[in-house]
Amino acid sequence: MPSDAQKLDCSAPSSPPVSADIDLRSYCWMKLDLSRLHSSDFIHLASNEEFGAAVKLWTESMRQVPAGSLPNDDRILACLAGYRGSPRRWRKVKTIALHGFSLCSDGRLYHPVLAEMVLDAWGNKTQQPTSTPSDPRAKDRERLRRWRAAQRAKQESAQSIRTEEAHSTQADETIETSQGRFTETFHRKEGEGEKRERRNVSDVSETVGETFQETPPTEPSPLPTATREGTLCKKLRALGVRAAPHMVVVQEMCARHSDEHILAAAEIALEKKGGGIHVGYISAMLKDPGKSSGKGGKSQPAAGPPNRSLLPPVAVAKSHYVRL
Repeated sequence: MPSDAQKLDCSAPSSPPVSADIDLRSYCWMKLDLSRLHSSDFIHLASNEEFGAAVKLWTESMRQVPAGSLPNDDRILACLAGYRGSPRRWRKVKTIALHGFSLCSDGRLYHPVLAEMVLDAWGNKTQQPTSTPSDPRAKDRERLRRWRAAQRAKQESAQSIRTEEAHSTQADETIETSQGRFTETFHRKEGEGEKRERRNVSDVSETVGETFQETPPTEPSPLPTATREGTLCKKLRALGVRAAPHMVVVQEMCARHSDEHILAAAEIALEKKGGGIHVGYISAMLKDPGKSSGKGGKSQPAAGPPNRSLLPPVAVAKSHYVRL
């Protein structure tokens, strides 16, 4: 350090030699004048331990804000100099390690030679690159930096596109909702207008005294006439036979036999089989009245068509009724 560097003087604080906004933390090096250092008194007065502590404080001051200054706190200075937890050793080297530093009006310590270094670096207005041109990996780091910047730009572009699409979708939904509400309101108002017109017409008619001829009530269409098949099926269902007018067997029986004959056959069948038989069983009996299901499967001689008057009445329980 220079021979004209003053000792630490706290009696008359002066203004800081550097501006408060100077920040050189991005610098990875400091400019040290070796000839000026070796011609100073400090290099001859300091021991190896004191010299090491001073160099640590110089380098730490370049990373402070403002650059080239140190905090006026004995514990922080001990930590910066490498004496954390050793206050007795720090007090031994403190005086020489802080050689040249003085307290200024902002409450921080400044060194005049370090202030010159800071102002010289700040005046160049260029930041020292983190790698030298001879660094073999400098090109790789630069290529990686450009790739990351491009990826970041792509992500921002995609995010902006998604945001615009979301805004457009929301606008379309708002327009559709507005159109639906407008249509609903229009139809409702149109219906109210029609009701109002009808009310006005009726009021005018009553005021003028017009009489409107009432339209005669429409006579109900005559009920379909009951067919023979339908009447027969009602009687068969009353006995407990499953039958419907649309069945082909019912139509064939009506075409070939009388109702009395069919009902007599139904009563005989119910007496043999019980309620719930199908009308097809009766149709088979009428086609072959002599066939019987006696023992051994032997057929008995044909006995004429069944006569209802000769048959005793058959009581059919309600459980034999089956609704179709």
